[in-house]
Amino acid sequence: MASEDEKSTSSNSDAFRIAQNGDSDQEKSDDIYLPAHVVGSGSLDRLVDAARDYARAAASDNTLKAYTKDWAHFARWCRIKGAEPLPPPHEMIGLYVADLASGSGPSPALSVSTIDRRLSGLAWNYAQRGFALDRKNRHIATVLAGIKRKHARTPVQKEAILAEDILAMVATLPYDLRGLRERAILLLGYAGGLRRSEIVSLDVHKDDT
Repeated sequence: MASEDEKSTSSNSDAFRIAQNGDSDQEKSDDIYLPAHVVGSGSLDRLVDAARDYARAAASDNTLKAYTKDWAHFARWCRIKGAEPLPPPHEMIGLYVADLASGSGPSPALSVSTIDRRLSGLAWNYAQRGFALDRKNRHIATVLAGIKRKHARTPVQKEAILAEDILAMVATLPYDLRGLRERAILLLGYAGGLRRSEIVSLDVHKDDT
């Protein structure tokens, strides 16, 4: 029977292997299984499949791709600095955030919103690997607060499109097949408050109602 030290060493080794190997191991860490002490059955197996489908739908494909790139960038930065990305090195993450904001080296300085997104990507990736990233840790929170105070820009408020605006837009479209399609896209997007990526994913096939 393995000792506690052996288990800890094995766990840390597996975690570091996941960080190094990228997507294939990340997909394994995302997977959902029955607890080892529960005997499987047809109904439980179907629930596992359903849970996996829901888990995959928790974020859009574009978001997951961005999170994957965020992790790859941070893991590479850690290797260059001689650090390991697992478990979450809060001190190094604070330095990483400072590096992103200062734009040292060939990379340009990132905006506050992009840095926030990078941190969200790291938090998501750590969660998939069984770790928790504490964004309130002083090594991260105080650095980020200083970045926001020094570099944050007042957001530009976009003027909202009103009902009469969208009606004026669709009135310019012809009543051929393409015009009807574009009218449907505009009206559905406006009525649902959908993002562009969500509108693009509204694919309707010949057998769909």
